[in-house]
Amino acid sequence: MVKCHDSIIDVKLFFFRTVKGLLPALFGVGFFLLMGAASLAALLRYSELHSWLGYMQQPYLWRVVRFSLWQALLSSSISLLIAIPVASCLIHRQFYGRSALLQLFSVSMVVPTIVAILGLVVVYGRTGWLNQLFGVQVPLYGLVGILLAHVFFNMPLAVRLLLQGYDLIPSGQWRQASQLGFSRWAAFRWIEWHYMKKVLPGAFVLIFMLCFSSFAVVLSLGGGPKYSTLEVAIYQALRFDFDLNKASFLALLQVSICTLFAVVVYRIAPINRQDVSLLAVKNYSLKDSFWAKSADFLALLCAFVLVIPPFLAIFDPIISPIFLKTLQSVALWNAVLVSLQIAIPAALVSLLLGVCFGVLARFCMARQYFAFFPNKIEHLGNMILMVPGLVIATGLFLTLRDFGWGLQSSYWIVVWVNAVMALPFVLRALMPVMYQQERRFRNVYLSLGIRSWSRWRLEWPLMRASIGQAFGYALLLSLGDMGVIALFGSQSLVSLPLYLFQLIGSYRLEEGACVAVVLISLCLILFYCSSRFIGGVTARVKN
Repeated sequence: MVKCHDSIIDVKLFFFRTVKGLLPALFGVGFFLLMGAASLAALLRYSELHSWLGYMQQPYLWRVVRFSLWQALLSSSISLLIAIPVASCLIHRQFYGRSALLQLFSVSMVVPTIVAILGLVVVYGRTGWLNQLFGVQVPLYGLVGILLAHVFFNMPLAVRLLLQGYDLIPSGQWRQASQLGFSRWAAFRWIEWHYMKKVLPGAFVLIFMLCFSSFAVVLSLGGGPKYSTLEVAIYQALRFDFDLNKASFLALLQVSICTLFAVVVYRIAPINRQDVSLLAVKNYSLKDSFWAKSADFLALLCAFVLVIPPFLAIFDPIISPIFLKTLQSVALWNAVLVSLQIAIPAALVSLLLGVCFGVLARFCMARQYFAFFPNKIEHLGNMILMVPGLVIATGLFLTLRDFGWGLQSSYWIVVWVNAVMALPFVLRALMPVMYQQERRFRNVYLSLGIRSWSRWRLEWPLMRASIGQAFGYALLLSLGDMGVIALFGSQSLVSLPLYLFQLIGSYRLEEGACVAVVLISLCLILFYCSSRFIGGVTARVKN
């Protein structure tokens, strides 16, 4: 009887300590869900459901939906088709500048949208480099321009995600392939594809949702109503008409389409599991050939042509005489200050949310009855991409207005929306390493009674590189936001992207190009500082 009583006390004590350690994570995830539910509820409160049937009968709506789906499917497919051979080449080839190219891929997928668009215009525009050098004119304003911009952003993202899939391959399989004299094609067919197809569905869904909800790219390069997406239609309904009923209908339609697409893809996707014993992957040389070298050269050439020229074009105005004059503008440095005041708190909030999701997900990994939750928790964080940031911001504004906070709450709304919109990128950087540490050291932690903060102190050297990368992603995404700030921006709340957009809209293109140089330089400096000081001097670019 005494033994039974002691065992009950031990169980209660273990439960209390476990719940106590999970309270911050539960609070973070709960607050995330509460804010999302409050914003959607506020929009639905202003909705008139009887008028939604009339919206569904409008031909313009379904033309927008068809184009949104078509451009997102094309963008996702092209990005992945290019990324697959590029990722394979980066795994098997060691060449000068490889690490720099991977760093460039890390930055390009979160570079401010308006800056990248300026670079694309300089390269592919009517008077761009391509036309001046080769006499080739690209129809930049329309579907071609949208696809070019989306591939510029998402092909590097796809490469990084596929390289994570290569990290799942045990060294023994590479060693056996080398001993058997496998060619590159044989290794891809029998080894690489087996692991790559586990990563492709998640990458495809993420890129699809990014392209489906594209706003700044379509607004700048769409060229007219013919190439509008649902996100642009929502912006027009809120900004110009302030039609909350129509905006909420379009937002729910976008969420429904993205949810249906994600459910179908994840239903047919294989489960992605990492080998517990995988500590470090060692690549072994495979049988090389002329065709393999040619394929790798073409893949790298394609990646270089798509990514590097727009980056170089961004820095072209440095040599212009107006650059120094632009740097003396008070409005420019006020916009820099506002951008930093938004980006740094948003990145911290996004990182904290990502850690909360990660702690909750890996707690469920070790429990038999909760084993199916980790993927669901991760998908919950990624689902924020389905909801337009403009809708979340408007819903929060209406909710806070009901409590007596009006326009003075716009700054915090912009910070929060930027934080949650960066959450999927933070989770992509944090979750794999958090899962891996849980699998490696779970039994050691349990046997020694190591919990919560003690675990974090032990894991910090192993995780700081991923944490630095996650913070850098969130920082750059918040720094380059032009969606929410375009809706809530005022004379006292003008960020660098909004200031740049205003200059372009007033046809001050040369001055705008100089501001773009300042913005991209600020992004590169902050990303380097995040990787260096948070990630540590030992942080290296992973395969």
